[in-house]
Amino acid sequence: MVFLEELMAFLGRFHSILVHLPIGILLIAFVMVFLELFTKENPYLLAIRLCLLLGSMAAMFAALSGFLLSRNGGYEIDVLNYHQWLGIAVAICSLLLCFLYREKSGTLHWARKIVRFRFWIFLVLVILLGVTGHYGGTLTHGKGYFLEAMPQAMKKTFGVEESSDELLIVANVQEAAVYDGIIQPILKQRCQSCHGDRKQEGGLALQTKESLLKGGENGKVLKEGNSKESELYARLILPEGHKKRMPPKGRTPISVDQIKLIAWWIDQGAGFDKKVNQLTQTKEIAAILKKLETGEQQASQILYADFPKAPDLPKDKVDAWQAKGIKIIPVAKENNLVLVNAINYPQFNDKDMQELLAIKENIVQLKLGHTAITDQAFSTIKSMPVISRLHLENTKVSDNGLSQLKGLQKLIYLNLVGTKVTAKGLSKLKDIPSLKNVYIYQTGERDSVALKALHGKVRIDTGNYRLPFIATDTVKF
Repeated sequence: MVFLEELMAFLGRFHSILVHLPIGILLIAFVMVFLELFTKENPYLLAIRLCLLLGSMAAMFAALSGFLLSRNGGYEIDVLNYHQWLGIAVAICSLLLCFLYREKSGTLHWARKIVRFRFWIFLVLVILLGVTGHYGGTLTHGKGYFLEAMPQAMKKTFGVEESSDELLIVANVQEAAVYDGIIQPILKQRCQSCHGDRKQEGGLALQTKESLLKGGENGKVLKEGNSKESELYARLILPEGHKKRMPPKGRTPISVDQIKLIAWWIDQGAGFDKKVNQLTQTKEIAAILKKLETGEQQASQILYADFPKAPDLPKDKVDAWQAKGIKIIPVAKENNLVLVNAINYPQFNDKDMQELLAIKENIVQLKLGHTAITDQAFSTIKSMPVISRLHLENTKVSDNGLSQLKGLQKLIYLNLVGTKVTAKGLSKLKDIPSLKNVYIYQTGERDSVALKALHGKVRIDTGNYRLPFIATDTVKF
């Protein structure tokens, strides 16, 4: 019996291979059936029969292997049931079509009644394939995997609502369990889509204490009491765009506060049974923890509390920008302040920048990294009075335009990574008293001494990070 159970579990693993066969074969058959609608003869009939025979057999094997795989558990029951029964429906429907396209089907009374509808039955089969695949992707990659990448114009047309992360709110943070109440929810929200119970990239799972301590294929990811030598933390602080940075590009990034909480937990021993008030807290960590009692949205509201009330957003223009892939994201309740992010529209240029002047009093964050803007964009940016965070990484901007930023009295963050900016250009930032963080690595300019002398409160990040070399590593960075 043990051998039989192991054999069924083994055969179930072939589902990911077998499931693609009926999709391809049956879709090819449908294309040929569709083409026959425009011909008086049936030139593809033999090929259609062969495809339906192979496709129906593949669908049955895929359904069987899927059933065996589901016995291992670890899947959301409702989604699994939908996927399972839809897969069975695909197998049955393909078998029916296989019979209807055979010559002898015309001799049976019941078959003669429905054979003229076989094209429409085939169309239903194609729809079933799509819906079944959707639920299969949901099982593998989590809810919203397909819909989150849908273009904004399509989301609006089909009424798809934007997904939003559930806010982590802790009623009495000092009495909360550090791991169960704070760290594990962060890992679940930001990491477990790739390192959870259904998917373990690199052999790493983070959903339980045991799996977290075990580590992955390259060994342990935690070194208690030392965040800098813990791979879990080291992957979180890599520069944006680094292939080993976690979460990877395309996933919702982890916040700076969340990274600091993980580092604090590791430095405090990475315990699993202590409360917050049992661990030493710096003023910064205490402030971050306090935010958890009200939630990040409320914290954002406080952050922009001293900003002037912004005018209403022009809905037609916002819809047009969203359709292009330019995200317009609210950052605070009861205000019209927004973050503008052009990450999904790399063609964004100086002309697009000028169009944003229509909401210049609404923009507090502007993410233009990896776009086509040049120094001409600065003449537009200087007219945006409430910008506090400006991302210009990996663009063609240079020293020439930086002097135009001196009028931005609320600017606290400036990202110039991968640009042509030099120390000469950085010296022009001295007239921005609010500026606190400037990122200049990969610019070829490492000398931050000159800028610090001009404006000592600015934190200059010149990169040059060094990852701790762990015994299990095979490559040293």
